[in-house]
Amino acid sequence: MPVALLMPALSPTMTEGNIAKWIKKVGDEVVSGDIIAEVETDKATMEVEAIDEGKLASIIFPDGSENVQVNKLIGVIALEGDTEKDIEDFINKNTDIIKENANDTDIEANEIKSNKNEGKDNNASFLTDKKDLNHNDYKRPSSTDNNINLEQKRIKISPLAKRIAELQEIDITKVIGTGPNGRIIKRDLEDYIDLSASNTSKHTFNEEDNKRVKKLSNIRKTIALRLQEAKSTIPHFYLKGKVQLDTLVSERTKLNNFLKENNEDYKISFNDYFIKALALSLKKVPSMNANWNNDGSVTEFNYVDISVAVATDNGLFTPVVKHACTKSLENISKEVKAFAIKAKEGKLLPEDYTGGSFSISNLGMYGIEEFSAIINPPQAGIIAIGDILEDVNVINGEFKVCKTMSYVLSVDHRITDGAIASKLLKYFKFFINNPSAMLI
Repeated sequence: MPVALLMPALSPTMTEGNIAKWIKKVGDEVVSGDIIAEVETDKATMEVEAIDEGKLASIIFPDGSENVQVNKLIGVIALEGDTEKDIEDFINKNTDIIKENANDTDIEANEIKSNKNEGKDNNASFLTDKKDLNHNDYKRPSSTDNNINLEQKRIKISPLAKRIAELQEIDITKVIGTGPNGRIIKRDLEDYIDLSASNTSKHTFNEEDNKRVKKLSNIRKTIALRLQEAKSTIPHFYLKGKVQLDTLVSERTKLNNFLKENNEDYKISFNDYFIKALALSLKKVPSMNANWNNDGSVTEFNYVDISVAVATDNGLFTPVVKHACTKSLENISKEVKAFAIKAKEGKLLPEDYTGGSFSISNLGMYGIEEFSAIINPPQAGIIAIGDILEDVNVINGEFKVCKTMSYVLSVDHRITDGAIASKLLKYFKFFINNPSAMLI
């Protein structure tokens, strides 16, 4: 008996997802542990592993399918001895879209939704290997050849083909039926989709061809909703400051030279220092190491978990450096770099980005001198780090060129006040000015 592949729940909040890409193709052998597909959730793009072995016999939702509900049938694995009819019967019995038997079905053409947007990309992968087609190859036989009575608008179509046509919103009156008595079968829809895909683009253009409409990913939609909620509901206030970095720059240079001389495979970044300094400062001011609860209470944490903003093509992610105040600069550096790679590859796991008591965002590496960031709820605040610049300061009555950095602290006024937040920045500035204190 065939085995169902269902849309998995890959995060606690996931109710639906997008099929980003099928790794396995129809006809491929599958063993337990194989990566068969990549699914885009509201948090990240994640790999789906097979738990059974057999042959991938059917892909119900092709690459790019959106808003597929959790536990929805997305594919079928055939076991030894399963026939094509077994697969069709299994699909018909395990879907709530079509509730018909496996017999040939005469249907009214208008029972299946027409493709209202003929420019829509119907690129898909279904049950069999694709055939190479061009426009000259694809010619509709006469009605006498395929026994389709177009005048009466009645078309013979198999239940599986009907399902595919409904899912892809294909106008079946435009599809050639090559099955018995002109019946439309799944291969006919594959051929039609291949031909349509060659003539369509991924974006929708207006008549002037100067605009394009781009759909947002689930990840981008989730980020947008969270930021909108945060800015609308959290009473932000902001504290700005500037700190000299000459001592830190010198200490970092010495440390990285030492690491290079000893053939170490990593370097300490300025951001690693900033994460460590923030974590130690929050340990000194525990009332800021907190989350806001919807019941009006505040949860303070014993351990400091720092959410680090990482920019990717799909949006901003905040993987969490857990127990950051107890970790060495080396461990923080390696952990952040590993998170950055996973985020850009869309391979962050739920445990990588859940939790966190405070956030840090650094745009200094992009040349941004100063900015304010939106708080990541339910956290108490976020510190925004600007670029390192040369500045002229008066030191002991003399003008001196120093390296300085601006920062802006965004704070949830429901959790704390300006005096407490200022105390946090006092410690942060101290650790930056005295990097050796981070090693104590």
